[in-house]
Amino acid sequence: MLIEKVNPVAFEPMNEIHNRELHYVNSLYDAIINGKDIEKAYEEFLNDVKEHFAFEEKLMEKYNFFAIVPHKMEHARILNELTELKSRLNDTEYLKDYLTKAFIPWLENHINTIDTVTAGFFKMINATM
Repeated sequence: MLIEKVNPVAFEPMNEIHNRELHYVNSLYDAIINGKDIEKAYEEFLNDVKEHFAFEEKLMEKYNFFAIVPHKMEHARILNELTELKSRLNDTEYLKDYLTKAFIPWLENHINTIDTVTAGFFKMINATM
């Protein structure tokens, strides 16, 4: 297991999405460690990240979130990195390093900063999906 939990935020639907993402990133990491079904686990993880970001961005647009631009820019940057990983799926050392040294620290920081602010905003305005 790569990561067990992340800090919760004030908007429960975002916590659910973050927890689901942990499942997929852990599945990808396990596939890398075991050398099995890496491409399948990668595709499932990437699709989950896309759904995660789309969910947040849809709500940010719906409620005119004040920091939508930097939040979306950060999502786009990470999606570009994750998309580029596809060409490195045979390089398990690179994949492990990326997940442990880049993606997980980014995810934890992103949740603890901008997602915390975003969730607080959604809670304050009683956002609904």
